[in-house]
Amino acid sequence: MDEFTRRQLHALSRTFYDERAAAFDASRIDLPWPGWERLREALPDERASVLDIGCGNGRFAAWLADAGIAFDYVGTDASEGLLAAARERVTPALSAAGCTARFAAHDFLETLATPGATLLGGPFSLVTLMGVVHHVPGSETRAGLVAAAAERLAPGGLLALTLWRFAGRPRFEKRRVDWADVGVVLSEPVDVSALEPGDALLRFGDDASAAPRYCHETEETEIQAWQRANGLETIALFSADGAQGDLNRHWIARRS
Repeated sequence: MDEFTRRQLHALSRTFYDERAAAFDASRIDLPWPGWERLREALPDERASVLDIGCGNGRFAAWLADAGIAFDYVGTDASEGLLAAARERVTPALSAAGCTARFAAHDFLETLATPGATLLGGPFSLVTLMGVVHHVPGSETRAGLVAAAAERLAPGGLLALTLWRFAGRPRFEKRRVDWADVGVVLSEPVDVSALEPGDALLRFGDDASAAPRYCHETEETEIQAWQRANGLETIALFSADGAQGDLNRHWIARRS
């Protein structure tokens, strides 16, 4: 995928979260994913240092605290609206649980040629990408972001990410938006010939007038490539969440 198309798709996602932060936050309050329980089993007993990339409204941090895990946390996201919700609702709960937390505004895809290059250096015992990768345009950009996340792991640290499985599900198929209908993005229409298999535009909810979001369904071969490229050991790879228990693909990997 060429860089201009990647910039267009990233701009669509930024516009979506700028416009729909409050509605998206409301849909994600107190809704931990059941698949996170497998991650808790993999975490060591000592206090964790956590980098939550694309933290949104901080619900993963809230789940960690509710699970009784001691940790020091940094959450980063490009959405000021979601970060405001996280600071208001999650920071006090983490403080009460004896955890430290910092939520930082940061677009880790701002430079698409080197995604994640400006993330905090770490090292961290846990780095997460929860519900993030499906918004990252282009296989090279996704690989670069995963590499940047892996680089911030301490030896023996864990990388945990989720990959949304939306394709073929009636609930989401009815929300698909035709690429021709999105119009001009960054002064030009999106060149559909530059898109990759698995790319889609989806509405959030049933409001047809709202800005759609760019989404990508990742193939298993991409996960395998990330593992090889970064020298990671897969601890768990499984499906979980949603009514059928397969809405997300979870990957937990360890740095040697």
